[in-house]
Amino acid sequence: MRIMAASFLAAILFCVTAQAQTPTGDPPRYLSNDEITKLLKDDPSGLYSQVTLSRTGGLVMITTRDKSGEGESHSGWNDFIIVQEGQATFTLGGTLTGTREVAPGEVRSSGITGGRVVTLRPGDYIFVPTDTAHRMEVPAGGKIRYIVFKTRK
Repeated sequence: MRIMAASFLAAILFCVTAQAQTPTGDPPRYLSNDEITKLLKDDPSGLYSQVTLSRTGGLVMITTRDKSGEGESHSGWNDFIIVQEGQATFTLGGTLTGTREVAPGEVRSSGITGGRVVTLRPGDYIFVPTDTAHRMEVPAGGKIRYIVFKTRK
């Protein structure tokens, strides 16, 4: 029930934002969990699998991963994340160390100093404002699946 409530609230927030930014949106669409799972495509890096469900007013994606990511931050995008399955440690805020730019406005790092460290579990929600350091670490043998609503700054 908690997962459904969190997903519902985030969907409402995203829809309101999308409507304010875009006069027309995606056509009505239904995808079952099985259909979404079949649509997940592996990223060339091997770090995660992902499907983009919408680009109206931002991005809506579902991501699964079984590997930890690097520290990162991105200009111009806010991330609203809702965990569906699994568990991971998430560092939010702090300072990126050993940085390199991988694309315009996209910075990766070897680590983060400071920041708040939390354990993400199904139903949890986390907001990552633009230009905020963050990192997701998946425990060995673990896996996490989450919805990401990305909106422009």
